[in-house]
Amino acid sequence: MSRGQALVETAVTLPVLIALFLGFLAAGVAAQGYVDLDTAVYLAAASNVTAFASDQPLADQYATDTFDHTVAHDTLLSVKGFTCGGNYAAGGTVTCQGSAVIQFTKTPLSVAVPFDVPISAQASATRSAYRSVPVP
Repeated sequence: MSRGQALVETAVTLPVLIALFLGFLAAGVAAQGYVDLDTAVYLAAASNVTAFASDQPLADQYATDTFDHTVAHDTLLSVKGFTCGGNYAAGGTVTCQGSAVIQFTKTPLSVAVPFDVPISAQASATRSAYRSVPVP
């Protein structure tokens, strides 16, 4: 064996191992960001259908508040949009959609992922057929 062989082998394999580690770490961060967004949209849809039947402004406010507060804990997510629509009557189905960007460029992971990744999620919920309209 020649002298310095171990040093050469380390110099060749170490960058590959570091790149693999950063790649796996970035995949984990991306998966967590998607799970956070998906959970926020799901909870927002569920919150939307708890409002009185046919009260779209109140239902949308419930959904928006739930979405905003659920996504707020993930500092790498930048919300790009959130909407709900559908049948707001008793027994109707409402679908909510949210989109965000995972901001890899604001982390040390930008070495492995030098761009921001857009993600989106959608969830539907059905309002109870027995959900009443508020009495005036």
